[in-house]
Amino acid sequence: MNSNLEIEKDWKLSSLAGSIYSFFVRKFDGEQGTALAQLARELVMQTGNGSSHLVSEQAEVIYKDWSSLPAVGREDDIHPLVRTIDNKLYFRRFFEYEKKVAVVLAKRVENQGNESSAQLGMAVFDSLDEQQKIAVQTALQKDLLLLTGGPGTGKTRTIVSILLAQLLNKPNTRIALAAPTGKAAFRMRQSILSAINSFEIEDSIRSALFDCSRSTTLHRLLGSKLGSVDFRRNEQNPLPHDMVIVDEASMVDLPLMAKLCASLREESKLVLVGDADQLAPVHGGAVFSGLVKASVSDKELSDNLVRLSVNHRRSQSPTASVLGDLCDAIRDGRSNDAMEFVHTDTDHISLFDKLDDTSIDQFILEGFDNLANSKSPDRALSALADFRILCPHNQGIYGVENWNRRAEGLLPSGKLIPSPVVIGVNDYTVGLFNGDDGVRVGKSTYFWAEEGTREVAHSRLPSHQLGYATSIHRSQGSEFDTVLIVLPPADARLLTRELLYVAASRAKRRIILLGDTKALKAAVERNEESRSGIYDLLKRSM
Repeated sequence: MNSNLEIEKDWKLSSLAGSIYSFFVRKFDGEQGTALAQLARELVMQTGNGSSHLVSEQAEVIYKDWSSLPAVGREDDIHPLVRTIDNKLYFRRFFEYEKKVAVVLAKRVENQGNESSAQLGMAVFDSLDEQQKIAVQTALQKDLLLLTGGPGTGKTRTIVSILLAQLLNKPNTRIALAAPTGKAAFRMRQSILSAINSFEIEDSIRSALFDCSRSTTLHRLLGSKLGSVDFRRNEQNPLPHDMVIVDEASMVDLPLMAKLCASLREESKLVLVGDADQLAPVHGGAVFSGLVKASVSDKELSDNLVRLSVNHRRSQSPTASVLGDLCDAIRDGRSNDAMEFVHTDTDHISLFDKLDDTSIDQFILEGFDNLANSKSPDRALSALADFRILCPHNQGIYGVENWNRRAEGLLPSGKLIPSPVVIGVNDYTVGLFNGDDGVRVGKSTYFWAEEGTREVAHSRLPSHQLGYATSIHRSQGSEFDTVLIVLPPADARLLTRELLYVAASRAKRRIILLGDTKALKAAVERNEESRSGIYDLLKRSM
């Protein structure tokens, strides 16, 4: 046993990791029980990095002969822990989830389809770049498309083009559009409607696009059951759709992806859209990112992958070009280039190294000024896109709670002055979902709805918190004119290039960084280590 891996008294385990640790200690005696507990705890903690398993070398650090432990079984056993044939260690539930995803996707990779691409000569497709055209062709001709690209690369326009091409080739196609959160589904719907209006197409075709552009959450699409982790849609009761398009796929964790895959009919197409360079899902798995990274070097899978790399915003705006260059440097780990952008383009990028710098208070006051002075709910909701404070975690001086208090103390207060709120859980009875942004005015809170704004009595809101600040993880799928990014110290383990990339890529006009140059450089140079076993299982299934 490695003594360096004894439980640190000052380390607060997550409740799940702690519970699982305690279970194995109680269930199995002595050194083996402690080893199993530590292995299980490490598996839980690794899910936060998007990892679904431990490789043999990681497990051996905890216990050399880990595969002989009493709770570790083969792939076809019923033990709670699984040793795969290639010596990976899984929780059985996660192994079964990955196997389900792998089997479903393998069938779609093997089935190359035979859809016609004759309609691609239309004028509307001439406005697409070459990568977007390839994406549309791939969606028509194959049963699986992995579409990845950063902000501004035209993912939404490509989705609309896929819808249009599919409807032109098969007018009666049943298409579902979904996203992992309510906020992402709403933004997907708004972006798609905007893109549809930008196309020069016949009114009848435009009407058909509007009809199939209603997006929803994955939970609602699959049919959540109160008090259950299962859904109404499954292998016995599959979704009726011919094509399912999922936006913000990088945010979909392994359990949800497995249940989506289980609900698909064998002949249905699956289009996964997202940014593979973003953070891993909170509950682990990193399915989309793992598939994209594996597809780059795999000829068979690469035919199902399209990476959009042309940033259309940069050609339209000098500001977008500057911020885009910074995001590229962060994503690619080029710390010297990132530092140069920060220090030379002070009109669009600012760096402050003191948390109590009075300039920060002024930025907060100016950033939320339109919100505080809004005279109607819809204007207040629109003002939420002006400014946001992005934090690495929830608690502590760098956390969401502290920065919400700081902003609240600076801004004017009163019953009729709008204040932002963020929903923290999914509540299907009220119709509000984790990550939904709203504005409280008096006893009511307002949210965007398909037909304008929706009013909900504040007393009916599910768990929520102030929304001046939000976690970087939760900000995925959102955009703001200006973001204030709070950086923890350079030695913080969670400070990675993926975290900084997500935060920086939320901004459309300006980035304000709060942290020292050591923290910024460390973030760009530290890569998040995520491991998905989907690729290996998928290849075994083909």
